Amino acid sequence: MSTTTTSYGTWCNQVNTYSTSPDADVDDYIGGGPDDWRTLLEESGALERIKSEYRAAINAALPGDVALCGDEFIGPWEPEEGEFDGYPQDEDGTLDFAAMVEDIDLAEIVERNEPLTLEDIGRDELKSTAVNPAKTASGVLAKLKPELRPKPIAYLPHPQSRRPQAIYLAGEVRAALAARPGRGVRTDLKGSE
Repeated sequence: MSTTTTSYGTWCNQVNTYSTSPDADVDDYIGGGPDDWRTLLEESGALERIKSEYRAAINAALPGDVALCGDEFIGPWEPEEGEFDGYPQDEDGTLDFAAMVEDIDLAEIVERNEPLTLEDIGRDELKSTAVNPAKTASGVLAKLKPELRPKPIAYLPHPQSRRPQAIYLAGEVRAALAARPGRGVRTDLKGSE
């Protein structure tokens, strides 16, 4: 196996001619969202998680000896015979990076790493109509088994009270709520069949 590496091109000339890097793609994707949501993404650290997961998904789609470093694809200068078999190639027989990464769902990565406050969890995830949906969410999360309970990724000042509020990742919250005992089981129907 060759240890000498070379550039296979940049994100711009191999994947997206209108972007400088995957990080720029993420910034463009979230750019249309509300200001308070974008601020929460950045301040909670969720934005960096999204960028990191997106890059990890890109690197996972590439052959083992090829990696995206910054905005540049780097790989072996002289690949072994058949090393890239099974990976998409263009008409010239070189790796087709755009085809390798086209199935990566950035929207799903953003959705999974979206930051949620207790109020968001109560109102949007639990569909609570209570006056204080954050209190409802806090109660539900407290009743989860410790191993299922999502951990806050950050504590940020509440916009009005300035008191610290816990920020959770949407994917972890949804998984924990879906794993609650009794979810999907209609125990009230047992015996009535």
